[in-house]
Amino acid sequence: MKRNDRNNASIGKKGITKRLAQYVTGFDHGDMPSEVFHAAKRCLLDWLGVALGGSSHRGVDYLLHVAEEVGTESKAIIIGRGRKADILHAALINGYMSHVLDYDDTHLESFVHPSAPVWPAIASLSAMMKISGKDALSAFVLGYEVENRIGRVLFPHHDERGWHMTAMVGGFGAAAATGKLLRLDAGQLSQALGIVATYSSGLREMFGTMSKSLHIGKAAMSGLYASLLARSGFTSSEKVLEAPRGFFAVNADECDSRTVVARLGDGFEVLQNSFKPYSCGVVTHPIIDAVVNLRNREGIESQDVVAIEAEVHTMVPDVTGKKSPTTGLDGKFSIYHCIAAALVDGACGPDQFSDERVNHPDIISIRKRASIRVNPGFRKHEARVRITLGSGRRLEEHIPFARGTPQNPLTDEKLTEKYHSMAESVLGSKGAQELAEEAWAIDEVDDFQGIIGLTLPSQ
Repeated sequence: MKRNDRNNASIGKKGITKRLAQYVTGFDHGDMPSEVFHAAKRCLLDWLGVALGGSSHRGVDYLLHVAEEVGTESKAIIIGRGRKADILHAALINGYMSHVLDYDDTHLESFVHPSAPVWPAIASLSAMMKISGKDALSAFVLGYEVENRIGRVLFPHHDERGWHMTAMVGGFGAAAATGKLLRLDAGQLSQALGIVATYSSGLREMFGTMSKSLHIGKAAMSGLYASLLARSGFTSSEKVLEAPRGFFAVNADECDSRTVVARLGDGFEVLQNSFKPYSCGVVTHPIIDAVVNLRNREGIESQDVVAIEAEVHTMVPDVTGKKSPTTGLDGKFSIYHCIAAALVDGACGPDQFSDERVNHPDIISIRKRASIRVNPGFRKHEARVRITLGSGRRLEEHIPFARGTPQNPLTDEKLTEKYHSMAESVLGSKGAQELAEEAWAIDEVDDFQGIIGLTLPSQ
């Protein structure tokens, strides 16, 4: 008997899928501590900013064109666009723009981007039914809990095989959140989780292309669709996570699937969220921190640099090892480009990942002087950088915890600054401020759709 089968046999008749469903459907948001609500508000504000920042991406144009070509009834707002689509395509498109900048939040234990699949699904559903702000927050927290508990079982083995983590588990979060809002019972939500499991897919080969962000939009769309189908009576496996040919047996047979429900209800995964200060893969962030710190503290000019060596976690070359990116999207998966942009510009925001910036001679020149060396003992959020100057002077910086991680968090003020840096270009300063105030006060809002309505671009 395989280990996964032994684990499942010991769980009993309820099984993993049903226990997760019972937890979600039975949860009362009155039991949620205030710090958890605050953490969810931080996720909401960050998601709104990142989605607005990504709303002008040309991939959104293509997705909107197809949605309009299909010609279904337009009910749900497309963030930052002043246009609408049917609720499923709206979840897809808003999910896409939420991830296209690679600026969205991350849960480091599962390597999942939690907000991008879940908030767009909730936003689309709010165009179909009235959802209070407090209910939206509670549903988001539960969706976050489900997707990351499942993700922790898969990671890192699933990621190493070439699967995209958020693509694989984000739909479970979207289904749990929307299922809660649709008031599904435990049996129906189990069916919804089964439906979304059979949709789960996403290959790391797509990193650096538009299809990577399509994974996240599809997860939002699939989770919402699964909940709606389950509510209508559509059936699927009610034990999809633990079945012998189910999700874990197929995708993570070597892992202990019981950890999904271990200590369920004792805490909240959202309290372990990380927010990105840089618009690229999270494994590059401690290296960027180190380069920017040295640049600013020592007044380094890029032309004076002879060599830069980064000592990094094992995931860095695996995920971001592209040495000669040619597009902005590709640059997000090049630690060499991130090092160069951090040194030349002192930043790694959306502007540093344009096609033009990736191909700038100054950036290319520094990329050629950069090298990396793996330290097997380093954690994902740790790095050390050494810079050698033409004078022979050597500078060094060690980052034990990258900015934005739970151990070195962004303050509410810094998170709000990040939000405004993206929202104001779409909404104007007054509109961005109004939306931010509503997001921070979401638990007092009667209708979540009102918040989404504030994402319409300024004239």
